[in-house]
Amino acid sequence: MTRTATQSVKHGVLYMLGAMFIFSVLNAIVKDVTADYDPIQLVFFRCLFASLPTSLLLTMRKEWVRPSPSEWKIHLKRAVLIAFALPILFLGIGMVPLSDSMALYFSSTLFLVILSYPILREKVTVTQWLSVGIGFIGVMVIAKPGGEIFHFGAIFVIIGAFMESIYNLYGRLLSSTHNSLMITFLGSFLPSFILLIALPFVWVTPTLSGWIALISLGLGGGFGQLCIVLAYRYAPAGILAPMIYSAIIWSVILDIILWGNWPTTSLFLGCGIIIASGLMIIFSTSKQKQA
Repeated sequence: MTRTATQSVKHGVLYMLGAMFIFSVLNAIVKDVTADYDPIQLVFFRCLFASLPTSLLLTMRKEWVRPSPSEWKIHLKRAVLIAFALPILFLGIGMVPLSDSMALYFSSTLFLVILSYPILREKVTVTQWLSVGIGFIGVMVIAKPGGEIFHFGAIFVIIGAFMESIYNLYGRLLSSTHNSLMITFLGSFLPSFILLIALPFVWVTPTLSGWIALISLGLGGGFGQLCIVLAYRYAPAGILAPMIYSAIIWSVILDIILWGNWPTTSLFLGCGIIIASGLMIIFSTSKQKQA
């Protein structure tokens, strides 16, 4: 690898690590304000303001693309999915420790494998199926079904992760005809219009600190998405994928600082299993593409 290529990979890794830090902070904001604002209101601000940084960059680069009628159908499917997925996910984040919710959210990696054939017609190998099975053992260790501290928060996070996985796979369908910025913009802007229908029924006028939190939630989400887009422009997916798990580290730190929630043994064990299964999927997919 040349010096220039090495520098490019480093930039990609830094962008991905930065994105994971931003999203961990945003999840902490969500957890902090869910008691004051309905998840629908939170997601409306998250989507609307997240589209602003991307629209600015699209304008600067002159990369606006008009979707075809068939592509609009996929964009609308994604919009409906995320309009339902994020409120459910945010509801779950508000109910369980931040680090637990982030660890459970990574079940989305497993759902991507399960759903890749019915949506993308991609072949799933035996190794990938085995990895999915191992990963769900990790999810069960953290969620503790039947345990005393198990509650619906864990279920909400997993359902949100499942729906967001479908959303991401539809995004991959669009990637052959749209640039990543256009997909990111419409993936935020369109859901805000869908949520606008329900917003009057759940609206709570924010305080000054509330406005700051809600706008930060949106703009931060937009910049986090841009960091991910830039990361994949600088570095290959195989190198970036393990960096995504840094979000668990940030979430544990924020959980301790903000709420005094120290990680449990089950969290360490479950995270270890989920990360191991995720890395198995990554390496298996990489070998499959090279074959």
